[in-house]
Amino acid sequence: MDVNGVRALRGLTADKVKELVDEGKFFYVFDLGRKENGIRHLRFWVHEVVNPSGFAGMPLPEVIAKILPVSRGTFSGSEIGQWFLVSRPTVKRIGVECQGKVSSCRVLTIPRAPLAAFLSRRWVGQPKEAEK
Repeated sequence: MDVNGVRALRGLTADKVKELVDEGKFFYVFDLGRKENGIRHLRFWVHEVVNPSGFAGMPLPEVIAKILPVSRGTFSGSEIGQWFLVSRPTVKRIGVECQGKVSSCRVLTIPRAPLAAFLSRRWVGQPKEAEK
């Protein structure tokens, strides 16, 4: 879910949503933006947005396992684009970073392990004390 989804569900402004992220009020948030341009493309774990108390304290690896089921070895680029509401160029960039392969039919397939590691690296929900 992107910032607009959180805005609609919670009745907040985009600035307020981003402020809550910076304050650590949303814990399972991932920044899928390009690091070099400094623009954040925040994506939220929908279950936390809908039911915050129901998932409080869940370890990040468990959340990632719910987003990217361990039973799946690979994910298609179109799945990633739909799940994370990102553009095709962003999917391609994620695919390159996560050792994705393009088949002869021009279908991008991304292995689960590098994709899970990507989400771990892009997690912005860690408490501010842990960043010091």
